[in-house]
Amino acid sequence: MGDAMLLAGKVALVTGGASGIGEATAKMLAGHGAAVAVLDREAAGLERVVSALHKTGAQATAHRVDLAQTDSIPAAVAEVLRVHGRIDILVNAAGISGEEADVLTQSEANFDRVITINLKAPFRLIQEVGRHMVARGGGGRIVNVTSSSAHRARRVMAPYGAAKAGLAQLTRTAAADLGRHDINVNAVAPGVTMTPMTATIGDEAEFAKVIAEGPLANLLGRASKPEDVADAIVYLCLPGSRQITGQTIHTSAGAVV
Repeated sequence: MGDAMLLAGKVALVTGGASGIGEATAKMLAGHGAAVAVLDREAAGLERVVSALHKTGAQATAHRVDLAQTDSIPAAVAEVLRVHGRIDILVNAAGISGEEADVLTQSEANFDRVITINLKAPFRLIQEVGRHMVARGGGGRIVNVTSSSAHRARRVMAPYGAAKAGLAQLTRTAAADLGRHDINVNAVAPGVTMTPMTATIGDEAEFAKVIAEGPLANLLGRASKPEDVADAIVYLCLPGSRQITGQTIHTSAGAVV
């Protein structure tokens, strides 16, 4: 069996899979032979991604879920298990940046929404999927998508930075709790990445300016593509990374060193 099929027989649940990093990750996992359950709130994006995966011969299912409604998560996980029978990999890629405002003018509603989607929802997913993994036996992989904003200060992004920093710590503590069950829990921390969430930055020329100067500058002088981040996520799901847990891999082109 070649490297491309190292995940044959595995089932991966990917949140935020209708676009950006989640989409790229779902496609790469499928390319390694995994069946993929794609979760997102965007119906059109779900249909597009799952249809594209089917055209490659991959097993893939679409599950429309609004992670702002965390009470819907147990039923969503149960549905994936009903359809696929098991979950071996969980990738928490869904996230929102929220409204930009300084810490004195941030609204409580915005803070709550960002924390819910970026931190509470991954926590609930880790609980639900983790319980299944423990009961089933045989271990598993969980990868959380954090951010360089968890490790450095950014203006007007207090809720986002707080949520992603919390997710980074949740990664470490979940790794400590689940390690004895052979479940690896890690994180990938992107920097400026060209996704729908960062589309307001502008075109490639504007991206180049952002990463060349100012607080978002990085050592390599380039923005990331979703595939750059997905490569690291998928690595943490492959057999060769079995001794890695509780770690964060930075894919920020040197924005955090």
